[in-house]
Amino acid sequence: MGDDTETIDDLIANSPEMIDTFVTEAKEHLDAAEDDFLKLEKQQDHPDRALMDKVFRAIHSVKAAVGFLGLANMSKLAHVMEALLGRMRAGELLPESEYIDALLGGVDLLAAMLDDIEHSDAVDITRLYERLCSLAGQEVSPKVEGEKGDAAQPSGESGSAEAAGQGVETPVVGKSIVDFGNTVRIQVDILDKLMILAGELVLVRNRHLRSVDESDPVSRFISQQLDIVTSELQETVIRTRMQPIGKIFGKFPRMVRELEKKLDKEIEIDITGSEAELDKTILESLADPLIHIIRNSCSHGIETPAERVEAGKPKSGRITVGAYHEAGRVNIEIRDDGRGIDLDLVSRKALEKGLRTEADLDAMSDREVMNLVTLPGFSTVDEVSDVFGRGVGMDVVRTGIEKLGGSLELESGVGEGTTIHLRLPLTLAIIPCLIVTVGGDRYAIPQNSLEELVCLYDEEVKTKIECADDQEIYRLRDRLLPMVRLSEVLASPVPFTRERRAEITERHRGEQQRVWQEHVNAVKEKGGTRFIQSLNFVVLKAGAGHFGLIVDQILGTEEIVVKPMHSAVKSLSIYSGATIMGDGQATLILDVEGIARHTGIMVEGRLDTAEEEMDRVGKKGDLQTVLLFGYGEKEQFAMSLTLIRRIEPVSMSSIEKIGDREYITIDGTSTLILRLDQALNVSPIVEREEMFLILPRHIKQPVALLASRLIDTEETPIELNVESYTQDGVLGTAITRDSMTLFIDIYRLVELIEPEWFAERRMGQFGTAGPPPESAKQILLLEDSPFFRYLVKGYLEADGYRVTTAEHGQMGLELMNDTEFDLIVSDLDMPVMDGWAFVRSVRQREDQRDIPAIALTALDSERDRHRAMECGFSRYEVKLDRERFLTSVAELLGRKKVHL
Repeated sequence: MGDDTETIDDLIANSPEMIDTFVTEAKEHLDAAEDDFLKLEKQQDHPDRALMDKVFRAIHSVKAAVGFLGLANMSKLAHVMEALLGRMRAGELLPESEYIDALLGGVDLLAAMLDDIEHSDAVDITRLYERLCSLAGQEVSPKVEGEKGDAAQPSGESGSAEAAGQGVETPVVGKSIVDFGNTVRIQVDILDKLMILAGELVLVRNRHLRSVDESDPVSRFISQQLDIVTSELQETVIRTRMQPIGKIFGKFPRMVRELEKKLDKEIEIDITGSEAELDKTILESLADPLIHIIRNSCSHGIETPAERVEAGKPKSGRITVGAYHEAGRVNIEIRDDGRGIDLDLVSRKALEKGLRTEADLDAMSDREVMNLVTLPGFSTVDEVSDVFGRGVGMDVVRTGIEKLGGSLELESGVGEGTTIHLRLPLTLAIIPCLIVTVGGDRYAIPQNSLEELVCLYDEEVKTKIECADDQEIYRLRDRLLPMVRLSEVLASPVPFTRERRAEITERHRGEQQRVWQEHVNAVKEKGGTRFIQSLNFVVLKAGAGHFGLIVDQILGTEEIVVKPMHSAVKSLSIYSGATIMGDGQATLILDVEGIARHTGIMVEGRLDTAEEEMDRVGKKGDLQTVLLFGYGEKEQFAMSLTLIRRIEPVSMSSIEKIGDREYITIDGTSTLILRLDQALNVSPIVEREEMFLILPRHIKQPVALLASRLIDTEETPIELNVESYTQDGVLGTAITRDSMTLFIDIYRLVELIEPEWFAERRMGQFGTAGPPPESAKQILLLEDSPFFRYLVKGYLEADGYRVTTAEHGQMGLELMNDTEFDLIVSDLDMPVMDGWAFVRSVRQREDQRDIPAIALTALDSERDRHRAMECGFSRYEVKLDRERFLTSVAELLGRKKVHL
């Protein structure tokens, strides 16, 4: 190079933006090339020409760029890699493992030099360079001569790109109009600053909403606009920090390839859901736990080929990694088809290491024994190696996941493999929380740990909180729920012992009895008003189990900005952070997993065995937990809890009227209030000062149903009578607590009151969807649950379809012998013949094999979804998003034929 040529040092000093752009683009090329090399290796006999061209262009682009910058070492390495690829491209060589190994080594070395390009020419590349030259049939050259911007042509390679079909691209004078593209690169610290500012704006919004004058319409309108803009800005800023999880998943195929060689095993890996996005901070912290899990699956999970053949399995083991979004969280599932977790071995190792006593192990369920593998100090490894590490177990993984606000669950069967479920929040910066009080102080509980809220009254407080050994418990439907008093947790700086739990249980039991008896006596003696005692608790999810946290008061929900804990209190495991509330006061955020550990509770305990549960359901029929509520003076109403998002108390004075519509502000959003007598022939509501709003799930518009009183929740077998009382918007009736109860169809009621909300679907605005033609209205519905059978049938009939029902797959096949249907809607988990077997049978029939079919199920894992689509379903819908489901029905019936 001449004296007027800029050195790399000059470029770094004078053009740092250009260097940053080069490094980013070069790494993108190398990441893509690594994946492509692995794919080519599996196509040794018939390599894909397009894939070969793609990887050649990637390495060529890197070579051209490093040559332009005068990076000699990188230029030499990329040059000989291109030469080797050129021979593969010409068909002289096949992408066999020997060549791919060398090319992958070149990718690694180039990536390492990119991390420190200033000193890249000082890196010793001799060994790999000579190996690549030998494989490419090139002479080893200590220096690559040529003009800046490219390296010399390898011997035997023409200088003409046209003649060789490869080579140096001729510079083009990349146009009169410059195309800057539709993306820009932003420094991470700028995004971090933007996230902080968005968080501060959320705090300002929260404070403003508390101080707004609700009687002033102008002030109220401005507040609502501020709320909307702040929420949208917050969501947009969060999206800018989102990155696909494929950045981590993309490293797994290479890692598995190297491990199978070291372990002398055959392992394949399948990856789905790489496009699922997470906040950059979470993604960075997730890499190590996921790598640890994959290494465990390869080393401990997958057997050797000989062991697999002896066990009747395919010679090659399989690891499946998937990710998907659900309910504002990301779910990650890592599954292997290996040997599974041997519970006897786990118990033996726990005894050897002193982690549990024999008495402890005898009292544990299989799930609790399995979870011992996540204890600190637990490992089944006796020897240290570069593969097995130093015996560091799954406790590192669980701790890392819990620090991110996530949870980990294990499922395994001996000889069947192991599945690890991870659930993580999308972001840690701004999260929705439930605000509770204890002793006058407020605390925030992240909603991703919240299952439900429970309030006990009067004698329930005394009788329904029971004792089991040293632990207070509550019978929540079909499981025993350990109870924790937050006031006692806050008063105990050291973790609970068995004696401490017993003392707390006995003290509070005596206190409840004393307070109750004092008030009963006072009422009897003085004839005073009836005493109302209450106890509030929240049901929280901790790992694979649940517990109840008793608090003084539940204030409501609020979006909070997470602030780190001060270093002086970081060691307190029951807190995960802090926040500033709308009134400017600080509030601590509770760590649910930390509270469970601090109190030492057992967070799993079922009342019935599986056999007892099956017997109970078999005797009583389909069980549903419903909310019983009152509206007018005469009728009793019910809704399934699965259809209810939440319940809010409301004062009638806070309801506003606009024309003939009533609205109330919930979480800063104007929400339409529905009255049952607007759509049904029922008694008018009995108005009280305090009423209740029932907010349904799966309705895009903010809407709430008004109720005068809440009666109770009831687990009841639902056998609806659909003949004695019929009314549009009512699913049917049943006798519940000795009263005739009307089970309402909340979605149909909304549609009757606000039909324009659903005009898009009915007018055919969703793709090819439209009103079903007269010739395509016959639907076969398979559903074993009577309640959901009534519900879904009602949805379909309200849209004008004719519906025939069946309780299982065998019955469905028999009906198809006599009737030609236009669409099938089927549950998956059914008796006699399940949905998977049913649809496989349908696809084997000659007469109706092309009929579209929708899987409508409560199962929501990526594994179930993939299995359903493989069996032959056209769509997969999760119960019960009514609009999404009916849109899918309309779309499929809008097509003449579905080819599968």
